[in-house]
Amino acid sequence: MKIVIATFNEGKFREFKDLFSNSSFEILSLKVFTTQDIDETGRSYEENAMIKAQKASELSNYPSLGDDSGLEVKLLNNDPGLFSARYSGKNATDETNIKKLLKETKNLENTKAKFVSTLAFYDPQKDLELFSFGELEGEIIKEKKGDKGFGYDPIFKIKNSSQTLAEVSFKERMKISHRAKSSQEMLKHLNRLYK
Repeated sequence: MKIVIATFNEGKFREFKDLFSNSSFEILSLKVFTTQDIDETGRSYEENAMIKAQKASELSNYPSLGDDSGLEVKLLNNDPGLFSARYSGKNATDETNIKKLLKETKNLENTKAKFVSTLAFYDPQKDLELFSFGELEGEIIKEKKGDKGFGYDPIFKIKNSSQTLAEVSFKERMKISHRAKSSQEMLKHLNRLYK
């Protein structure tokens, strides 16, 4: 069965391609069907993920998987949270988002944080909706370390590790990341329903 990943983010797509590589599902990029961005108008990770999945299904006529992820810093009331990708404004980049977050956390004693991933699967033929969730705990450090990954990875130190998410290998990342955890849970659901 073919599943469209509702993202234009190359880093995310690469992760999904790897995470689903040993499954019976063929992963397709949304870029094959459109260049039209999907507006995230939801008020929760779940809503945004399902909006993406349903829109991707509408554009492709295939079952689709939408991901909404965020970085939550406990003492910043879980910001940047839902707005992680646009934290520094409408034209945000990884660099401007990191710069803003480092400024916001500079005087915090406790910078505990977690990455969260919510996946939504939508099958238009069955009108089926599924969700899965994953988290990775850690903390925000004072300066960037590592050059792997994307987003906030260089300033996110993994709990019980000396490394940031940008320092671990791709193989290791695919075992421990929030997206890996939500994908593993989703695969269990899909394998049960689509034998």
